[in-house]
Amino acid sequence: MDKHAPGPWVCCQLGAREHYAVPRGLLWAGQDVRILTDAWVPPHSPASWLIPGSRGERWRERFHPELAAAPITAFTSSLMRHELGWLLQRLEGWRLFETRNRWFQREAAAAIDRLPAGTPGVLFAHSYSALEIFKRAKTRGWTLVLGQIDPGARHFEIVANAARHAPEFGSAPAAPSADYLADWRAECALADRIVVNSDWSRACLEAEGIPAAKLTVVPLAFEPASPDAEPHRYPEEFSAARPLRVLFVGQVAVAKGVKAMLEALLLLGDVPLELTVVGECHAVVPRQFLDHPGIRWQGAVSRSGVMRFYQDADVLLFPSLSDGFGMVQVEAQGWRLPIIAARSCGAVVRDGLNGLLLPEVTPAAIAGAVRQVAADPRLLERMSRASGAGRMGGVPALGQSLVELVARRAS
Repeated sequence: MDKHAPGPWVCCQLGAREHYAVPRGLLWAGQDVRILTDAWVPPHSPASWLIPGSRGERWRERFHPELAAAPITAFTSSLMRHELGWLLQRLEGWRLFETRNRWFQREAAAAIDRLPAGTPGVLFAHSYSALEIFKRAKTRGWTLVLGQIDPGARHFEIVANAARHAPEFGSAPAAPSADYLADWRAECALADRIVVNSDWSRACLEAEGIPAAKLTVVPLAFEPASPDAEPHRYPEEFSAARPLRVLFVGQVAVAKGVKAMLEALLLLGDVPLELTVVGECHAVVPRQFLDHPGIRWQGAVSRSGVMRFYQDADVLLFPSLSDGFGMVQVEAQGWRLPIIAARSCGAVVRDGLNGLLLPEVTPAAIAGAVRQVAADPRLLERMSRASGAGRMGGVPALGQSLVELVARRAS
């Protein structure tokens, strides 16, 4: 174990978030790690085949070979029983999400009670599912680390406000309950350290009154699908026969900048371009855009399927109004794809080097950036050469960052 480590780590993992990057990173950093998780389904386990279709496929992803020898406490049988009950109760949306979070906290808190007493350690849990776990670990004198998965309450305000200003795209999405956000604020109060994935998230939490001294920016770990990807090739100029191929990947929602993106297209009628939209639709898209000859609507696509679109595109457009990080940015970088991005997300784009940063998420700003790259294919070529996943932090770097932030507090 690292000589600066204050004790063993207990990682509470609801779902397979980031492919179990936190416990894997801590193991890479030489830490003593125990995992409490909702489900763990080793290869050939009959549990993964009891549920058919895509739901069963998700269960089969609840395993990682790097953690095969780690001490894991899983609540798989309990989760299966409860999932059936929630299905019969027809729970969905936020009600299901919040119910599942509360169930996990009860199970994990009880598991902490069963752990043998010993040297105080570190407990890591993700936001919105940590409160009861934190309360239990606090009684043992443990250090509490909260992994903040988004920009917090401010994010939901931005989402609701964006929807109010775009009624033609449908009503505002359902919002979490007041109790959900109250519990989150209590988690932040109990936490000794809060890990956020971007400066944007840090600013949003500080605006909510979270002490800056608690906050540390640790970007998401990235594992490239193709570490040897070649730079993209571009024509001498774009034309009707070979238009600029613009790619959007993500939820089709106003908060993701979709309204501004589509309206920008109306300002680019003289530019030969083709926009491909990949992602599940969470908005009512006006007919003029559904029928637009320059837009290809692909709908939801598997993660492996998305990789093909990164390879075929000329530039990724990521105009999100608020994002904890924006993993599609680093996926695109893995394929050496330049990016036009908003500033309200993780700092992946270096303006003018591997992409362009939008001064604001408006139709005019997006149209200006698209027009700039459409007029200069050589600029895109230089950006593609400067792109690459090698500059992004991987799983070992994530683990070392977590160890260091706790060690700094202990020193």
